[in-house]
Amino acid sequence: MSLPRMPQRTSQAGFTLAETLVALFILAIVSSAGAALLIGATTTSQQIRDQEQITRQIDVAQRLIRQDIMAMSTRSIRPSDGLAAPINLYGERPRGEEPFLHFVRNGWLNPGFVEPRSGLQAVQYVLRNGDLIRQARLRPDATSGTPLASRVLLNNVRTVELGFQRGDQVSDYWLTGAGQSVNVLPDLVEMTVIFEDGTHLSLAALAGGRT
Repeated sequence: MSLPRMPQRTSQAGFTLAETLVALFILAIVSSAGAALLIGATTTSQQIRDQEQITRQIDVAQRLIRQDIMAMSTRSIRPSDGLAAPINLYGERPRGEEPFLHFVRNGWLNPGFVEPRSGLQAVQYVLRNGDLIRQARLRPDATSGTPLASRVLLNNVRTVELGFQRGDQVSDYWLTGAGQSVNVLPDLVEMTVIFEDGTHLSLAALAGGRT
């Protein structure tokens, strides 16, 4: 006589509540680590782009300032008020928001003389609200209606120091009137830009294409 067969209990594999909680905890840790890595990579990428932009800005500023100094002309500037004496080079440490460096430069290209102007250009540098600004006028003897083109070269600037060397003499101030010889220009002009974070940018160039 055979015994009746007991019905077999079927079971399905599954996770307990504790196992599920552990898995969720591990997933949360991995997700947090991945998010932190992603944020870090994004921040690093932005910092690299910002640094590249600053580097390009400094490179352009240095090149333009050197070109201006090397193209200095002895051509005098007649003030727009028509009263003050003409000058051909003025420079000193910035005082307020007035131009601290002012001169005429040549070499302003005008292919085929398409524009009704010469190759001379009045250039001045201004420090305003932490920005080093280059300003250029269409013609040396400007009037109140002469267009003025402004370009911000550098940001976060605390101050600018100038140096003018002629022979063995060096000065941080230069003012020359009209009617003098070509020697009124210094041999060398130095500019040191001091940023708010204390870093310095120093450059120098021979004035007026001297060799």
